[in-house]
Order: sequence, then structure tokens, then C-alpha cells
Amino acid sequence: MVVRAASQPPNPIPVPYDFYSVVLQWPKSVCNTGWHQCTKPIPPSFTLHGLWPQRYSFPCFDDCTRYPGNTKFDNNSIPDDDRNVLIQYWPNMYGDNEAFWRHEYEKHGSCVHPFYLDQLTYFLTAYRVATSTDLYSILLAAGIICGGPTTFGAIRTAIHASTRFWPTVRCNRSLTRTLQLFQIYLCFNKITNAPMDCPKDQKGCTDPIDYPQP
Repeated sequence: MVVRAASQPPNPIPVPYDFYSVVLQWPKSVCNTGWHQCTKPIPPSFTLHGLWPQRYSFPCFDDCTRYPGNTKFDNNSIPDDDRNVLIQYWPNMYGDNEAFWRHEYEKHGSCVHPFYLDQLTYFLTAYRVATSTDLYSILLAAGIICGGPTTFGAIRTAIHASTRFWPTVRCNRSLTRTLQLFQIYLCFNKITNAPMDCPKDQKGCTDPIDYPQP
């Protein structure tokens, strides 16, 4: 008889989930919190944070690194052309890009189908969303201009008008404790990869919120 340690998750790989979110972040709101020092010029556009498998129930998702047998990040498996794309669209504002990519893949992609079998698919799936959904231009066309106040409802409405799907808006606080736009979640069907409405409208937001200028 095999005795399983109490701390060892019973779920086999691949771990089940209901949908996935591609999470894009506003770089200024990453860099103005005082928690970390950004080491790179702040891009004037949204950048990728990650692709996160999600559940409808709590907890939203487990950490893949808790599961024995999860696949490990292999930096050598990323072709040079794709690496250059990730450097542009998925930069680590705090320093080492490869450390950021390793963290995101091993935590969120390394134990779920199909990404645990194909690391490059994980990164390119997120990249294709980022390049096909220009959030900065969508907000600008709706009259939402960085450098001023807005509401999470206005942001959601602008994105819905352009994509026909409702996102989740996440807020954080700057060093001066100003509530601000931090991340936008775009949700997708895990089978068809088709866009879908995100089940939550916001995380941590109370209107009005700031949309800080780079």
C-alpha cells in the first residue's frame, strides 16, 4: 500500500480547469507601487502578465508547482524569432525576462492541457491575444485617456463594444495609495479558444479609478 503525504495534492496531471484568462497589465501601474524598482523604460501600451487557467469555483486555480510531474520551463525550446516577440510583448519590468516566463509557465501552464505538453503553445496563445486586442487603442477610441480618472465600468463597456465580450478589470494602489487600473483579464473557452464573457466584472476596484500616464 502506498501512503500519500497529506500535503501532496491528489489530482493527476493534467489538472482540470473551466476556462483560461489572458491577463494584460498597464506597465505604469506595475512600476508606481513602491514594491519593486522597474529596470526598464515603461511601455506606453499594455503588456502580458500571463495566461491563467481558471475555475468558476473557489479556489480559482491551484499552483502547478504543487503537482509532482509538472513540466519545467525550457528556455531553449523558444525559437529566437518568438523570443524577440516575447521580449516586446511579455517583458519583465523588474529585470530578467526568462525568470518571469519561467514563473508564469511553471505556475500556470505546466500542469494543464494542452500547455503541459507544449510550452511554446502557452506563450504563443497569449501573444496572439495581445497582438489582436489593442487595449490602449480601444480605450482611447472610447474617450478613456491615460493620465486622468475613469471607472472600471467605462473600461469594461469600451472593451465589450469592441470585442463583444465582457472582461474583468483589476485595480491596485500606487505608492500614494491612489486606486488605479492594473490589469485586464480577457477570457477564453478552453476547448475552442473562442472569446467568452469573464465571470467577474472587477477585482479590487471602487470607482473612480486612475489610469496613470506612463
